[in-house]
Amino acid sequence: MTTMTGADWQRIIRLMDETFEDYLAGMAVLRQHVVIDLKRKLSDSKVLDRISLDHVSPRERPASAARHRRARGRRPRG
Repeated sequence: MTTMTGADWQRIIRLMDETFEDYLAGMAVLRQHVVIDLKRKLSDSKVLDRISLDHVSPRERPASAARHRRARGRRPRG
């Protein structure tokens, strides 16, 4: 069995960091393409003339879902 040195772990962590940065960069490019495509489709259909997609925020979770969430791992009293 081979043991890993600190340099080995540092190399693995560096590779993981680089991979994650590449993933985030790719997701940002994908988002830009999706937004551009949506703007083009909406402007072609003239559905939303005055709304800018740059200012649209994602929907928030409904309050009822947050209120009725159960605590996990607790035993019932009694």
